[in-house]
Amino acid sequence: MRRSPSGTARMGTDPADSVTDPFGRVHEHPGLWVTDASLHVTNGGVNPVLTILALAYRCAEELALACS
Repeated sequence: MRRSPSGTARMGTDPADSVTDPFGRVHEHPGLWVTDASLHVTNGGVNPVLTILALAYRCAEELALACS
C-alpha cells in the first residue's frame, strides 16, 4: 500500500484545476477512482481519520451505483 499525502489529487469539477470529480473519479480516465486523503486540500488541526473514512464511504457508494 502506498501513502498519499493530502492534497496530491484534489477533487473538483474542473479538470484544469483538479484531479478527480467530487466523488473521486479521475477526470478523463474511466474506471479510475481515488478514495484516500490525497483528495483533501489539507488536513486541519485535528486527526483526519474520520473525515477520510466518511469520504471513502461516500466514494464507495457512488462506485457501487456506477457498477450496478
